[in-house]
Amino acid sequence: MTTPICNRFAAALAVSALLALTACGGSDEASDAAIPSAATEAGEAATEAGEAATEAGEAATETATTEPAVAAVAILENSASLTVTGEALPPLEDPNNDASVGSAAPVVTGASFDGTEVSIGGPTDGPTMLVFLAHWCPHCNDEIPEILTLRDRGDLPDDLNIIGVSTAVYDDRDNFPPSSWVVEKNWAWPMLADTADSEAIQLYGGTGFPFTVMLNADGTVKARKSGSESADQILEWINAALFTV
Repeated sequence: MTTPICNRFAAALAVSALLALTACGGSDEASDAAIPSAATEAGEAATEAGEAATEAGEAATETATTEPAVAAVAILENSASLTVTGEALPPLEDPNNDASVGSAAPVVTGASFDGTEVSIGGPTDGPTMLVFLAHWCPHCNDEIPEILTLRDRGDLPDDLNIIGVSTAVYDDRDNFPPSSWVVEKNWAWPMLADTADSEAIQLYGGTGFPFTVMLNADGTVKARKSGSESADQILEWINAALFTV
């Protein structure tokens, strides 16, 4: 039996480093006290050398301060925008009588947390299971380990592609940021970061979390469902979606 679902739709993390360099000057010391003029000239030369070294040190410090050697690295918690081809699917109402089955899913392209391009929809080399997840949703947190169990047991079809979609991101809710959350949950597949307005899940007709969509290799919808389930229930749903005419 499917559990209750999380029913609401709902920043950028930057890391920087600074390298500082310092330089110190030196001076020469005159040693011939019997020849005052020579000692004076040597002292003046030493003073000039010390001043030059000081100026060089100050210049090095200023350069190091204004030009850090390590560039900032940004992590995306949401895609800034999505490229969409095709029509949005209707909102899911009855998974047992889903009007979207057989329809072409929209092709949606955005970014992963590290900025890598990720696309969902369209023809692929096998069926694709899309898993829409919200970092704060307890049922999403329950769902991920169950899918991992199927992987570890070797129960997932060999040609099944799995892509996650992180959606409904809120910086004041549990498990933020999602870029760290998916690592902690050991998510093992590509992850598309939805926009701040949760456009991707709306394009696929999601009405709750977790929201799962099975696509044929040609990019048409095979099945959709909402809610978390046990590993065995998920496997039963996968087999029914893929092998039931």
